[in-house]
Amino acid sequence: MFTALVFVITQFAWVPISVVPGQRFDAGDIIIFIAAWTFGPLVGGFAGGVGSSLSDALVGGAPYWPFTLVIKGLEGTIAGLVYQRTSGSRLKLSWLLASLIMVGGYFITNAEFIGLIVGANSTLNPGLIGGLVEVPFDIVQVAAGGIIARPVSLYLKRALSSTLF
Repeated sequence: MFTALVFVITQFAWVPISVVPGQRFDAGDIIIFIAAWTFGPLVGGFAGGVGSSLSDALVGGAPYWPFTLVIKGLEGTIAGLVYQRTSGSRLKLSWLLASLIMVGGYFITNAEFIGLIVGANSTLNPGLIGGLVEVPFDIVQVAAGGIIARPVSLYLKRALSSTLF
């Protein structure tokens, strides 16, 4: 269910980042964090990786979908894993580490790897400048994802625990 939600939200709730060809500012991270914090690393990782990469593949982001599979999969996995296995302010640490994976992963992908696939001189290659331009958008995207996901996940955990026992 969360894989489908990530796909639908990523596919339909977005704004283009005009400087970076094919890149979009989307709300999929909200669902990835909800899935990871509510149901753990397997659900968060699978939903994040598969749901987001399917969206990329369908919107013509062919060079991006394999990177998205890994980046968003790791984002959801780390968010859920750190949240489950640490104490104290684990939600904030989970959010920070998962966000670093997403922002850093896409920066490296844009700056280095897309050019290897589409060619260094291709208009589809964002390169270093495109990667730098996307960083603030990615930071806002994961920040919004965590801010919105936190109360939703906490509510779902309380509601699920009260209905299961």
